[in-house]
Amino acid sequence: MKLIFYIFTIFPLKTAFAIFNLLPKLLLAAHPSFNITKKNLFIAFPELSETELFSLSIDSVRETLKSYYETLYVWSRSPNKIIQHTKKINNRFLFSAQENYQGLIIFALHNRSIDFMLRWISTQRIHTSLYKTIKSKQVNRFVKAFREEGGNTLTPTGIGGVKAIINALNNNHMTCMASDQVPADGLGKYSTFFGHECYSFSLAPSLAKKTNKPILMTSLSYDAALGHIMSFKKPDQKIYGEDGVDIMNREMELEIRKCPKEYSWEYKKFRKLTNKSVDIYKA
Repeated sequence: MKLIFYIFTIFPLKTAFAIFNLLPKLLLAAHPSFNITKKNLFIAFPELSETELFSLSIDSVRETLKSYYETLYVWSRSPNKIIQHTKKINNRFLFSAQENYQGLIIFALHNRSIDFMLRWISTQRIHTSLYKTIKSKQVNRFVKAFREEGGNTLTPTGIGGVKAIINALNNNHMTCMASDQVPADGLGKYSTFFGHECYSFSLAPSLAKKTNKPILMTSLSYDAALGHIMSFKKPDQKIYGEDGVDIMNREMELEIRKCPKEYSWEYKKFRKLTNKSVDIYKA
C-alpha cells in the first residue's frame, strides 16, 4: 500500500499545495464537506457576513484537501523526510523538559494532518496511544503498523485501552491523542466549544487529574514561506481540576482562532446535544 500512497502523492508538498490553490471556488463549494464546514463556521463565527463565511468555508475545504494529501504523503515517506519538512518547533523546551520523562500526556487538535504531527512526535519518543479501527481492513492493517513503527503501542478505544494508557503513564511513558472529535457515548462530557454546547472527549484532562502527569497541547500549522511548524503549549493549570474539559476546549479554541481555515471543520462537531431531537446539521 505504501507504493500506492507514494504514487498518489508523487508531487512534493509545495507543488501539490500550489495545485490545490488553483482549484476554482465552484469546485470546492461542490465538495461533500463544504456544507458541514460552512455550518460549523457559521456556529463558531456568527459575526461573519455571508460573503466572509463563504470565503472562509472555501479556504477551509482547500486546506482540508491539503491535509488529506499530507496524510498520504506521510504514510509513504520515511520519518527523516517528515523531520526535514518540519522547519520550526515552537516551545520545543516544553516537550523536551526533563519532568516529561516521568510520563507525559499530549492532546492535539485537527489542524492539518494528525499523522504528520504524530510522525514527528514518534521520531522523538515512543508512546502508547488509542487507536480507532479503520473500516477498510487493508488500510487498517497498514496504518496501525505504520503508527506502531519505532516501538509505539496502539490500544483500542474503550476501557481496556484507557487502562493500558494509565499503566503506560505510571511507567513514565508518553501518550498522544486528538481531543477535538466527538467521542462515543460515555467517553465524553458536555462542555462548550466556540460558545456552543459540545459533547467533548474528556480523556486527556481526566488522565491529567488521575495521574498528575504533565500535559501539553500540540498543533501543526503551515507557513508558505517557511514550511510546517509544530507548536507546543502548556495549558492553564486548571485543566487538572473539575473544569478540565472546559479548559482544554478553550485552549484549542484559542489556537484555532489564530488561523481558522487550517482547522478541520468537516466533522459534525456539534452533532451530540443534550436535546437529542435537535440536529443542527439538518436545520
